[in-house]
Amino acid sequence: MATKIADRVFNGKKDIYSTLGNFLPAGTIVFDADASSLRSFRVSGEENLAEDGWRTFPDVVVGFRDDSGGLDSISFLVRYRFVAASYHVDPTHVQLFVRLYVIPWDLAGSRGELRERDQDTVSKGCKHLKKLFYRVRRDPSLWEGYAASSSSGSYFINQTADNRTLLDIYNALPSPSSPPVEGDIPGLRTRLYEYQRRSVATMIARETNTGTNEHPLYVPIQGMDGKVFFMQPATMEILSERPRVSAVRGGILCEELGTGKTVIILSLILATLDVLAAPEEGILEERNTLTPLAFRRFQTAAVISERAKLSGYMGRKVQGDGVFPSLVDIILHKCRVAPQGIPLHDPDEQERLEGHGLWKPLMANVPYYLHSPDSPDQSHGRRARQHFAVGPKVMYLTSSTLVIVPDHLLRQWANEILKHCTDVLRVLLVDDERELPDAPVLATYYDIVLMSQSRFSRESRKKNLESLYTWDICRCNLFSRCKCSRHKNVSPLLQIRWKRLVVDEGHNTAEKRTNYAMFTKLLSVERRWIVTGTPTTNLLGLNFGSGSELQYPQDEDDVMEVEKQRVWHPDERHDLRKLGNMLTDFLMMMPFASQSDPKAFATLVSNPLFSASGPYPGDLDVLIQVMSSVMVRHRIEDVESEVSLALLNHKTVLLDMDPFAIKTYNLIQATIAVNAVDSERKDQDYLFHPRNAAHLQELVSNISHVMFWHVVDSGLDERLRNAQRSLENLRNRNGTADDFDLIKQSIVHLRSAIEDPIWIALQHHYQIFHRMDKLPEMVYDAWSPFGELARKASPVPLLPPTALTELRQVVSERPLSNVAKIIEMGKAFLEREQAYKEVLRLREQSKKKSTRDRHSSDSHKPPDSLDAAKRASAKEKKTEMQREMESALARLTAAFSGEDAPATNNDASQRTVASAMLRLSPVAGVRIRNSTSTKLDYILNEVLTYGSEEKFLIFSESPATLSFIAEAFDLCRIKYLSFSSQRDREERQQMITTFETSELYRVLLLELKYGARGLNLVSASRVIFCEPVYKADVESQAIKRVHRIGQTRKVVHVTTLAIRSTFEEVMVARSKALRENRQEFAKAATDDRTIREFLEHPTFLPVATAKRLVDLDVPLFNIQLAPSAPFRPQPVHVEEPASTQVQTSEVDASSEPPRKKQKRVTFAD
Repeated sequence: MATKIADRVFNGKKDIYSTLGNFLPAGTIVFDADASSLRSFRVSGEENLAEDGWRTFPDVVVGFRDDSGGLDSISFLVRYRFVAASYHVDPTHVQLFVRLYVIPWDLAGSRGELRERDQDTVSKGCKHLKKLFYRVRRDPSLWEGYAASSSSGSYFINQTADNRTLLDIYNALPSPSSPPVEGDIPGLRTRLYEYQRRSVATMIARETNTGTNEHPLYVPIQGMDGKVFFMQPATMEILSERPRVSAVRGGILCEELGTGKTVIILSLILATLDVLAAPEEGILEERNTLTPLAFRRFQTAAVISERAKLSGYMGRKVQGDGVFPSLVDIILHKCRVAPQGIPLHDPDEQERLEGHGLWKPLMANVPYYLHSPDSPDQSHGRRARQHFAVGPKVMYLTSSTLVIVPDHLLRQWANEILKHCTDVLRVLLVDDERELPDAPVLATYYDIVLMSQSRFSRESRKKNLESLYTWDICRCNLFSRCKCSRHKNVSPLLQIRWKRLVVDEGHNTAEKRTNYAMFTKLLSVERRWIVTGTPTTNLLGLNFGSGSELQYPQDEDDVMEVEKQRVWHPDERHDLRKLGNMLTDFLMMMPFASQSDPKAFATLVSNPLFSASGPYPGDLDVLIQVMSSVMVRHRIEDVESEVSLALLNHKTVLLDMDPFAIKTYNLIQATIAVNAVDSERKDQDYLFHPRNAAHLQELVSNISHVMFWHVVDSGLDERLRNAQRSLENLRNRNGTADDFDLIKQSIVHLRSAIEDPIWIALQHHYQIFHRMDKLPEMVYDAWSPFGELARKASPVPLLPPTALTELRQVVSERPLSNVAKIIEMGKAFLEREQAYKEVLRLREQSKKKSTRDRHSSDSHKPPDSLDAAKRASAKEKKTEMQREMESALARLTAAFSGEDAPATNNDASQRTVASAMLRLSPVAGVRIRNSTSTKLDYILNEVLTYGSEEKFLIFSESPATLSFIAEAFDLCRIKYLSFSSQRDREERQQMITTFETSELYRVLLLELKYGARGLNLVSASRVIFCEPVYKADVESQAIKRVHRIGQTRKVVHVTTLAIRSTFEEVMVARSKALRENRQEFAKAATDDRTIREFLEHPTFLPVATAKRLVDLDVPLFNIQLAPSAPFRPQPVHVEEPASTQVQTSEVDASSEPPRKKQKRVTFAD
């Protein structure tokens, strides 16, 4: 079949070789032979002279060495007209020279028949071409039939190994080249940097491109004569002209983290504020822009054709109201369908129109178009009649932008709008409670509709699009606000043709099966934008190691060695899948969104990269062209050439654990050792067996908790018996000396923990205890939860923060209490605590009972006073934060309107009297010393040292760790906010505004998975990670909350805490090595070979003998005892090797014009 098609195209073999000028002269392939082989050389089949003077390639060639099957490949490709070939034999050098000409699939006069070859032939031809192109040389001497001019001549296909990773490609994408937007953007009060202006200009250019672009799946290839054809590397389709594809009116704004993506989007909105969305293009119908006035009164051809759509399949005729349009009618129509240049946002213009009675008719004259149902596959029969029995739907046109943001960023976006924009912008902040306005109102009265992702997902339940298609016509009075647009179970969002959809942190759109993602696809949108600093997990714009490492001279052998082609890592396939989903399902980029080939991205872009031998030449170029066609992003060096961020000082501090924590750590190590020896490190009993991944992850989590603080309150005796049993088993099976030593050490450390009464006592209380100074012994005995044995064994008093906070509160309320009274209050406190623990135990038991049992367990319900004792502090904190937020919002509003901030009352007279009375208390001199967590001590010292001048962000993966820190902050009177999953969404939104604008709160505690993305927290300049972060993108995102434009400090300090000689130290070194060498990260730290090997070989920590890095000394009561020595924490100086100090200079805050009294953004109620 394929041969017949080729013969039809060329009318026989002779025609092929008379039109070589229409083909691409790729180059020459040379085949060697012996003299004896030359004598036996023969060809079969018809042989003639070709247009180039050489002989036409025969059907069969015998007598030349061809171990790779090149001659057979040429014969196949010539037979099926993929190429034409001519040959010349050089008897002197005993060589066969073959010129190769590539036949384009779009050859003029072929009538498209070269594309009709069967799939099997095309597949075989693709394989032969890929193999053959590696051998084709672009050497002029060879082309003329002479010896090669050099041994290293170029090849038709570049054979140099291209070992760029997906991250390398992303970081090297070309910066936007559009000329920057000139002049001031009306409504924008912030001065943009030049790179931001270029980004805005590029985005406008892409939005306004209604034509086509060069097809990104084709790469240029050049022939011997300089002629350029275009090749699709996955299919090896070769064309003489580059095809074009519909332009994407949108893309992915993925500027570097912290470089002002929000203000770029706001600038884009303001620069195109009055541009109205156009009707969605139809294949079988023309869709004209209408208004209620035009539909009823105009008699133009366009309006008449639109009325005809509502005539129905029964022949009903729809006419206007018979009123001839006045000049006012025409103007009202024109102002709504072409609002560019008309100052409708000007309050003075609005007031003038209201005075003439025209504002209300103008707003009520909402533009729309009629959208008939999509045509069925068949245009006849019952199905066609049913199709035409359905009327068109009304789609309202708007100049508004729909912005969808993560829940915790909703309030921040509102603040950013208030900060960067004047009152030109009309914003609807959609809350969770209210329903959306009717579609005509939504399309007319707002420039931005701002919604959270969860609120948007709620709208996805109302998607009964079929009910929108109707023959019903609105016959309400003109300019009245009717209810005809309301449809049950249909969101107003689906009734509007949006000008623009913006999804912040839009990498979430990669999950195409969520209701959220599917609903975005249902919306009718002219321009779509994803905004994200990290489009996929491993794409982060950090130039790790760029020019900062030492360069060592290469060995001569290394220089001579040819670099092998890199094979792509499976994790990169996951990233590409996400990218493909964004392009296909959200941006609807062609050809990937084509219904005829929904897997086009995987087939033509992604899969070829994961060939067993690595990508074929051109595969990476295709990926680069695809990414460049949708991504708007500046290279980091181009941003740094204009602005510079605060210096980033990132250090790792290695700490030794507290002796009690070391006992816990060694106990867990002993558990790992016993498991390894008993299982003989094989089969599923072994903890590190692949099937035990979940258990291993849980173990690593426990170890990580120990590094901060953790308790092991069960199975202690059993662990010791298991270790002793393991030792006996070793004797029975003649185990190795290393295993004997490992188990013996395990038994020693298990006994060391179990026989320590203080350690045992600590395991019964999930709190971090603090050592105390100057606490009377009798008071300690009364307030300590320890038994007598543990109290007597402890050389210094140990108390939990709950007891200390309660002690301070009761003494502050009764400052003249004597020792006996304080002892009595301590015993009462312990009784309440014990009762509360008992209640919690009974509640836990009740959860396991049946519903009937739970209903009958009222006797286990505690009195309100017990719960109130625990809830009072949290309630007080929430009230304080609410009060501070209201004050902060008032200050923020005043700052941007030029008004005076409200005064605050700060009378200290009452505190002075209380302080004087507290000096008389027998516990007035109590001081808080080091805790049982060295990490907590370091954090407290840093905050107490720098907290008065700078704000902190403290990240941890563990909510328990953040709770420990919160308790310690309460104890040390440090004002903080806690951003975690335990807070409701509204409270988290309030926290961000409060923290950013309030001087009261100095620290924000954040769960890493919730607080590492999207937030703008530039009021903080110090970041502490409570544990190392393995994934570079997560760590980068967290740092960029403060290291971004708007940061006013000259230096941003980032500290990662790690415990010496543990897997945390290994993780820090391993993560740093992977980033510097640009290697892929495993999905989890336990999947990393280096970290896993460390965990598989348990080691025990000795008790540290060196002096602790931090020596806390904090007064329990905030009073001035004497001029002796008030607490002045000292900064900790850490001697670090050079490898742990990473300093980078990236971008700096955008300067704004001097503040003056300006009109503020209008937010809808």
